[in-house]
Amino acid sequence: MAKQVRLTLAKAIAKANLCRAETGEKPIMMNSLVVQAGGATTITRLARNDQKAASALSLHLASKIVTVLGCGIEDLLAVV
Repeated sequence: MAKQVRLTLAKAIAKANLCRAETGEKPIMMNSLVVQAGGATTITRLARNDQKAASALSLHLASKIVTVLGCGIEDLLAVV
């Protein structure tokens, strides 16, 4: 069976917000992520678990997302 890469944006945002809560920071909202990382259409589609958007996610945008969220790429992508 071939392995697939799944996008777990909700998990990455939840983890980022948990870390933010521990340090007293405000949680990051989807609008803030879009403004800081760019790629509004792609991020919105990713939030809706659109697999077409997930398969078309560029490494550049993935890098921006994990930078804004302060998490690792393994929090955004999972091999299943």
